[in-house]
Amino acid sequence: MRKYLFLVFVLIGCSSSEVVKTGKNLETKNEKYLLLKGANLYSLGRKGEALEIYEEILKINSKNSIALREKAIIEGQLGNITQAEQDLTNALLLNPKDYLTLKNLSYLNFEKRNYSKSSKYLKSVPKDFMDDQDYFILGYIEFLNGNYLNSLKYYENIEDDGIFNNSLFFDSYLNNLERIDNLKKDSYLKIEDKIKYSKVNTIKLSNFYSLLLRKDEYSERVLKNYLVYNEIDRDIVEKLISIYYKNGNKIKEKEALNLILN
Repeated sequence: MRKYLFLVFVLIGCSSSEVVKTGKNLETKNEKYLLLKGANLYSLGRKGEALEIYEEILKINSKNSIALREKAIIEGQLGNITQAEQDLTNALLLNPKDYLTLKNLSYLNFEKRNYSKSSKYLKSVPKDFMDDQDYFILGYIEFLNGNYLNSLKYYENIEDDGIFNNSLFFDSYLNNLERIDNLKKDSYLKIEDKIKYSKVNTIKLSNFYSLLLRKDEYSERVLKNYLVYNEIDRDIVEKLISIYYKNGNKIKEKEALNLILN
């Protein structure tokens, strides 16, 4: 189960099935039952009731790190960010190896722009538990620190189309590419495939190819790729026309012009 807290990133809680797996060492059966009840209530969108359940668990056992973590997620969603961070910090003290708590603390600190803390927490998470969002955060922090090659290495692990079309990611990705030479052609083809439905990012990438890399053939390719998957767009076609005009390709210029005249 994924629980949405902030505008960009996602705080992660556990599902009822995960409660069964992680609840083996709880002191009472009642706590385990209440954790399942809280997870089910949350899945139904009844956050207030779920919060009450987690608070009830903590009255029984103030050291129940799962209840504390799940409570923190709901607190954050309700706008109680200070309480959320306090609960997550306490949960981590109780269970320093809980990767869900580490991730959530990383996401929260990223939103607060405390990038050093965010990176520290996330780098403590085993690679087997890393996902696209995590690589996004680590890559972006490396970009902010001027470590462009390291940033790209993290970004290369991302497959989620939604992240590729997030402007925070995409603009930093292009900035990285601008500073790194001799990238494989496959790196560019992957980007083009991920943004094929985004007019804004298609134009950004086209400008990057033509103006910075001086590769009009790449620019032509990404513009035509957009037209394959979307309706004819005047702005996209006009950019193609300008490329053909600049390179003196009268035949292609006329063909492109016909797309918006007919």
